[in-house]
Amino acid sequence: RAQRSGRFRPSPPSPPRGAPPRPWSGVPNCRLRPSAAGMATLLGSSMHAMSVTFTMIAVGSLMRALGVITAVGQREMSQATVKLLLPAFNFSALITEMTWARLEACWGVAAFAVIHLALGVFLGSALCGVAGRASPFLRRHRAQVIVLCAFCNGTAMPLTLFRALASSSPQLVSRPDSNAQGALDITVYGTVWRFLLWTVGIALLEADAASQSSKTAGPRAFPRLAKAALLNSNTMASVAGFCIALGPPALKALFFGGPLAFVGDACANIAKASHTMLLLSLGAALWPVPGMSDWCGVVGVCAAKLVAMPLATLALLRFGLGAQLGLGPISGLIVAIEGCVPSALQISMMVQSVGQDVRTCTIICFWQHVAALLTMTTFLAVALGELS
Repeated sequence: RAQRSGRFRPSPPSPPRGAPPRPWSGVPNCRLRPSAAGMATLLGSSMHAMSVTFTMIAVGSLMRALGVITAVGQREMSQATVKLLLPAFNFSALITEMTWARLEACWGVAAFAVIHLALGVFLGSALCGVAGRASPFLRRHRAQVIVLCAFCNGTAMPLTLFRALASSSPQLVSRPDSNAQGALDITVYGTVWRFLLWTVGIALLEADAASQSSKTAGPRAFPRLAKAALLNSNTMASVAGFCIALGPPALKALFFGGPLAFVGDACANIAKASHTMLLLSLGAALWPVPGMSDWCGVVGVCAAKLVAMPLATLALLRFGLGAQLGLGPISGLIVAIEGCVPSALQISMMVQSVGQDVRTCTIICFWQHVAALLTMTTFLAVALGELS
C-alpha cells in the first residue's frame, strides 16, 4: 500500500566493496539521525576541552593577581609566544606532518581554508557596516573583527571533536578509515590556516594598528604591510617548513635521523610550551578583570562566527561545492567542524604584538568558547545528519 500511495521510498543501494566513498553531494532527502549517545559524547568532549582552557587561563589570572607575573612580564611572555614558541610549533608541525601526497589528496579541504577566509572577510565587513554605529569596537577595529570571523581554532579543537565523534557516532564507527582520513584532513587544513593567519591575518592587524596611530595610509602603507606579513618569524618558519616538507627527500632526511636531527628535536621541544604559555599569558592579560560595556560588539562577533559561519559552510556543502571540490563524507564533516569552532585564541596575542589593547579581543574569544558549547553541538548534529 505504501508503494502504491507513493509514500514509500526505498533506501539507496550501498556502494560495492572497495568502491570510493560518495562525495558530499547534499542529497535532499538525507535525514538528521545522530545518536543521542554521540551527541552526549560530543558535548562532554567540548566541555572537557573548554574546562581545560578556562582553567589554564584562570591560573594565568591568579598568577597576575598574586604578583608572580607583572604587567611587563605578561607582555614579554606574549612576545616570546608570538616570536619563538608559535614559530617553532609551525615549523615542527610542517616538517613532521606535511607531504605532497597529503596535500594533493586533501586539496579540497585546503581550498576550504581559503573559502573560510573569504567568508570571514565578508561577514566581518558586513557586521561592522551594519552594527558599527552601536559598537565602538566594531567601528574602530574592523580588521580585528575580520580576523576574529575568518580564523578559527584550526587544529586542536577540531581534532578533539572529531575523535569524540569517531568513537561514538554510528556514522563514523562503521567507517574503518575515518580516524586516519579525519586526522589527515585536519592536518592539511591547519597547515594552510596557519600560513594564512600569519600572512593575511597579521597584515590586517598591522593595518588596524596603523590606523589607530600616527601612521597614516600613504604610499608607504603597502610596503609596511607586506613587511609585516612576510618578514615575521611565523611566516618565515612556515616557509622553511614548507621547503623542507615538500622539497627533495634528501633535504627532509637531514632533519630525521640526519646531521640536523637535533634542530627538529629542539623545535619540537620548544613547541610543546606554546599552548601553555599562550593560555597563561592570556589569563594574565585579563587581570584585573575588565569592565565590559560594548556587548553589541561581543554578541555581534559571536553571532557572526558561531552562527553565520557554520550556516554558510553547511549551505555551501549542501548545494554542491563539496562535491565539486571532491570532498568525501569524512572530509565534508571536517570542513563543517572547522566552520563551527570558535576563533583562535592566539589572535589575542597577535593583537598585542602589534601594540593594541588585547582585552576586548580576549573577552570576545572567551564568550565565543562559552557559547560554542551550544552552537557547535547543534551544527555538528546537522552535519552528522548530512553524513548519514
